Amino acid sequence: MTQRSGQRLLFVGLLALGLGPLAAQQAPCRLPVDTALAARGQSLFSGRACVGCHTIGKGKRVGPDLAGVTAQRDLDWLRRWLKNPTAMLATDSLAKALLAQNNNVAMPTMRLADDEVEALLHYIARESQKACVR
Repeated sequence: MTQRSGQRLLFVGLLALGLGPLAAQQAPCRLPVDTALAARGQSLFSGRACVGCHTIGKGKRVGPDLAGVTAQRDLDWLRRWLKNPTAMLATDSLAKALLAQNNNVAMPTMRLADDEVEALLHYIARESQKACVR
């Protein structure tokens, strides 16, 4: 294996693993936060029991810590994931890698409306702002 191909494999591996906290600190915030949507997202995050599996900046639970995820992941990918993780686990290689990384505990499909997905993303972005470079 050449050094270049080794570096490429490392890069792809880091992408599949979520890049980690350092990347979140270096990645720009890609979602300007709408405070009204973020407030609704906060209510959804606790009301839909997201807090049972996830934190935002307080470490991993059953699912990953979501701090910085709106900077680490493509927003359209996140939207598809929140709408239907079951379908993505069947077809998406990144989703499959994340499943393996999280002890094969699959995120359930929460039956979120599009506006609820947006509200959750704004809440996660707001709570992740400390990890984003402005």
